[in-house]
Amino acid sequence: MLNVFEALPSLLSGLGLDVRHVLHVGAHLGEEMHYYRQAGIGAFTLVEPHPRAAERLRETFRDATVIEAACAAQPGQGMLSVNAIRTSSSLAEPHPDDRILSTIPVEVTTVGAIAPDDADMLVVDAQGLELDVLKGAGGRLAGFQVVVCETCTVPDRTMAAPHKDVVDFMADAGFGVAALWERSYQEISWYVRGGPGDSTLADRVYDVVFLPEALCPA
Repeated sequence: MLNVFEALPSLLSGLGLDVRHVLHVGAHLGEEMHYYRQAGIGAFTLVEPHPRAAERLRETFRDATVIEAACAAQPGQGMLSVNAIRTSSSLAEPHPDDRILSTIPVEVTTVGAIAPDDADMLVVDAQGLELDVLKGAGGRLAGFQVVVCETCTVPDRTMAAPHKDVVDFMADAGFGVAALWERSYQEISWYVRGGPGDSTLADRVYDVVFLPEALCPA
């Protein structure tokens, strides 16, 4: 089954959208860059708080703008907890099953403060703080024609933000769900933590594609 990024070229084409500049919050090592290029996107702003990952992004993707910071609802300072498995990281208080390798002080900014004027797609993968990142966009959120956000059906503070809370927030901001890709929460938990977590086989992690209500398919 395709994931949301593998399907991105056909998804954008099918929706009649011409995306020019993606702002990716939580870019890690730029695993999605290949798919952005396939979709015809030509400008990239990658936000990544982990210093080593940010340096790798600068070295690997010289045509991208890399911002070494975390994003949240308010600017300031934060402490990044780095997981020993897969080196995922979050500003959130670690989950009991997280195996923390290290903690790193990082700068915290907001989407509203850093979004380029021409950025028309926002991708948010902030390991549990996705809703805070969206709140930090403020009025700039309305300037994106596509928003992709990871959500989760399990109350898990470092996996992804609660699905219903994100969908409700985006609805209040004038966005609807245009597409949704689901993955097994337990499979992802095994991948990043080495265990299934406190969940059921029915629990899911979603990649949700939001569009302004006026652009959502009927």
